[in-house]
Amino acid sequence: MNHVDSIVQAIKQMDGYLHDQLQEKKKQWEHIFIQFQNTKRKSGGTFSIHDHIRAMVYSFLSSGVSWERMESGIDLTTGRILSIDEVFHQYDPEYLLQCRPEELRDQVKHLGCASQYTLKQMTALVGTNIGKLQQLDEQYGGIDVYYHQLTDKDPSLKTLVRTLSTPKSKDKMAQMGVALVCEYLRNVGYDIPKPDRHVRRILGSERLGCSEHKIVPEFDVFDIIAELAKELGKPAAE
Repeated sequence: MNHVDSIVQAIKQMDGYLHDQLQEKKKQWEHIFIQFQNTKRKSGGTFSIHDHIRAMVYSFLSSGVSWERMESGIDLTTGRILSIDEVFHQYDPEYLLQCRPEELRDQVKHLGCASQYTLKQMTALVGTNIGKLQQLDEQYGGIDVYYHQLTDKDPSLKTLVRTLSTPKSKDKMAQMGVALVCEYLRNVGYDIPKPDRHVRRILGSERLGCSEHKIVPEFDVFDIIAELAKELGKPAAE
């Protein structure tokens, strides 16, 4: 058995264990929001600016907050967090641009879903990111039209992620580094991993041994996960 095969077998064991442990449907891949969005994109579905704002909000909520706090509001048929969707008025950009960041933070906090980063994130959303999404939507006739220009040149999606996360980029989204940009893109159906510290560590030399690095560099994660996903016959996002 070669090294890749042994890693694939280890992941299969982990997957089986998690499937047995996570009996609640809301925690299983088949019922989470990213899976529904992944399927939608693969089937040619379109994503509006409302979808992109929702995706960004969900990515913010994945940072520093236990997902269990939001489980009661999840709709199993769509994976959406209905209580959060109500707070953000179904992601109407014109409505949200009239909101104060503190107001949104307080409503998220009332649901028990806020973190120490929430106010900065809401300030970024209202003060910068929605405006950037609107500009892309108007300039290109759709946010995905612009994104597709980048993904057509680089199907690995690394260029798209760099464009949205690199500080010197004119299209940098505020309060979003590589990991949160990836989570945002996963929430609009792009089939990529989220290279957070947990994934980077478990792929590293002291865990699965997919790299000589103890903590795998963020963009190396893309290549490793793509290879493993192909071997496993699963989406990279899963």
